[in-house]
Amino acid sequence: MNKCKVSIILLSIGLCISSKIFGQTKQPNFVIILGDDISARDIGIYGAKNKNTTPNIDKLANEGILFKNMFVSEAICAPTRAELFTGLTPNRNGCNVNHAPTKKGTLSIVQHLSKLGYRVGLTGKTHFSPSSVYPFEMIEGFTKNANYNGTPPENWDGIKEFINRDRNQPFCLIICSVHAHAPWNAGNSSFWDPNTVVLPKNLVDTKETREYFTEYLAEIKLFDEQVGNAQKLLEKSNLDSNTALIVLDENGVGMPAGKWTTYDVGVRSACIMKWTKPYNNKLVTHALTQYCDILPTLIDAAGGVVPSNLDGKSLLPIIKQNNTEHREYAYFLYNNTREGPEYKMRAITDGQFKLIWNKPSNNLYAIRVINGFDFGYVDKMEDRHVRKMYLSWLAKAGYDKDASNIIQRYRKHPEFELYNLNDDPEEMNNLVENPELNFKVNELKNALLKWIEDQEDDFL
Repeated sequence: MNKCKVSIILLSIGLCISSKIFGQTKQPNFVIILGDDISARDIGIYGAKNKNTTPNIDKLANEGILFKNMFVSEAICAPTRAELFTGLTPNRNGCNVNHAPTKKGTLSIVQHLSKLGYRVGLTGKTHFSPSSVYPFEMIEGFTKNANYNGTPPENWDGIKEFINRDRNQPFCLIICSVHAHAPWNAGNSSFWDPNTVVLPKNLVDTKETREYFTEYLAEIKLFDEQVGNAQKLLEKSNLDSNTALIVLDENGVGMPAGKWTTYDVGVRSACIMKWTKPYNNKLVTHALTQYCDILPTLIDAAGGVVPSNLDGKSLLPIIKQNNTEHREYAYFLYNNTREGPEYKMRAITDGQFKLIWNKPSNNLYAIRVINGFDFGYVDKMEDRHVRKMYLSWLAKAGYDKDASNIIQRYRKHPEFELYNLNDDPEEMNNLVENPELNFKVNELKNALLKWIEDQEDDFL
């Protein structure tokens, strides 16, 4: 072997060793902060009409990557979390109704990252099963009770110990907040006046709606404070330079026509990421992305090979190369089998238009915690906030046409709905009867049918 070849080999070895010494090939840590029942439209950076709610999240978005078209597949808690943690859509992982278990034998974020040398811990709300699929290291400090009455206490000591335990081993930490899950009675709502707070168009304007929406904003602010505290802890622990921070707001608000639907209020999620070198930051992307894409992204960033059986695709081409294309369509479903009378919804969007397919369309759409009394359900929780809100709507509908129309939109759905999300983000104007858009209805319906078939969905 000549001296030139020897020199090249020695130089390569030296570069490899030095890169490891200086941490250039070190696996990144991951911290995911997950909200609870928050709609993206109520977060400042996503165009919230009510101010002073999310200064920490907004600052993070300006420093990091803002995903404008991130979606959950099913806007209820258990399916959202199962999709996030397995990289599989609800029909594929088995959790396609609320409170349902994930299929036994499914691999989750715990197994995938553990194979790559990670410790994987979680604090706060769980709402997933079985433990064999989700063997997280459980960290004390945040409440698991989404229905906590008042402001729950927080203790960051367990989180601090977890992230500082071993600097030679990468970690993945998931902080699961219970804000802004109902009841809406936590935090300081004095930042907003109920009389002047700006309500979305899909809510009936009543005294009760204004009061509860204001309290909901206060809970969003509590979630924002948790995001800020997590950032400060990472900085204080000198871990921020090698930790990717991901903020998600879960599915949408637990008010009528939000959670429990395929409307954007329910399925569109806030997603802000701040990565470390060599990844890009200060980026806004409109690429269509879904929760099942997040786990493959972590596996990819950790140096693993993304399994081919996952429904998700790594987001690193967006993050590293600013790719503008990721998915042609995003897909959604809702199965109302435990929350009320049987009702199924499937939906698809190309980013501009959304088609919703309701079946059976002649059934009364009802959610037990909101209008369960419509089908004889007696709620054990007499003072449930969202039901009080809905009852105030019914009272106003007796003399107000706009209120009556909003209630009819909530309770009765046509077989098909088509919305132009650019012009009508709150999906109040159904365009399905517009003959000029027949081509779009056919395109989206055919793509949706193919997805239903590929997912082995029993919708039809």
